[in-house]
Amino acid sequence: MKRTLIIIVFWFLFVPAIGQTGNGNPIGVSTGSNNNVLNQLQLLDINYAKRGALTYEEIEGSPYIDNFSGADQNLPLGKLYTADMTYITTALVRYNAYTDDMEVSLLEDGVDYYLLKKQPDFLYVVLKDKKYRAFEYEGVLSFFVILSEDDKQACTLLKKEKVVFVQAEKPKSSFVTATAASFKRLRDVYFLKIGDKLYEVPKKKKLFYSLFKGKEEAVKKYMEANQLKHTREQDLLQLVRQYDKL
Repeated sequence: MKRTLIIIVFWFLFVPAIGQTGNGNPIGVSTGSNNNVLNQLQLLDINYAKRGALTYEEIEGSPYIDNFSGADQNLPLGKLYTADMTYITTALVRYNAYTDDMEVSLLEDGVDYYLLKKQPDFLYVVLKDKKYRAFEYEGVLSFFVILSEDDKQACTLLKKEKVVFVQAEKPKSSFVTATAASFKRLRDVYFLKIGDKLYEVPKKKKLFYSLFKGKEEAVKKYMEANQLKHTREQDLLQLVRQYDKL
């Protein structure tokens, strides 16, 4: 009951504010279809996040990806857009790569953060120079960074950011120093969105080429002719830009 009341109260606070930017100026989201998008927007109480009993202040490192912007570079300012890239609002947004959650706070509040509900083919979240969106991979919705110009093309390059929690370790002897609990940033993982499906970029070339059904040889010839490697981000970006022409 308490959770339901919190969400209802925040809903009434958020909907009027979402039609304005941080400085109070109205934004151009007034069509019927856009209103439907706004009506479907849902925020969940952060107290129900997947952090369990963790107290972040007691852990070394951070679960958040540093996407700060603003004049002092310490404000997690983000912009929300509809599925057709119509601007909705500016808010305080931070990406928790440990729980895979977008945490949102109104500019007028700046204290209480709420979780942005993951939905397929829905909102875009722009944090600094990165554009995030929720995609489904192996039956699970998760936030990915869109590296290509957009995610509507035949082949799109995505990136998955992840942070893991490392338990504290007690010293096994007097000669070993104890290790504090910490958050560890893992290496980013690249994905290709081909059609409506996501594929993790494999390490082996043969498996990589097999992702491009019907275009395996064309992709292979293009990459060899241009000396591209499927393990380099810029090379993958060049490939997906040319994919339609292959």
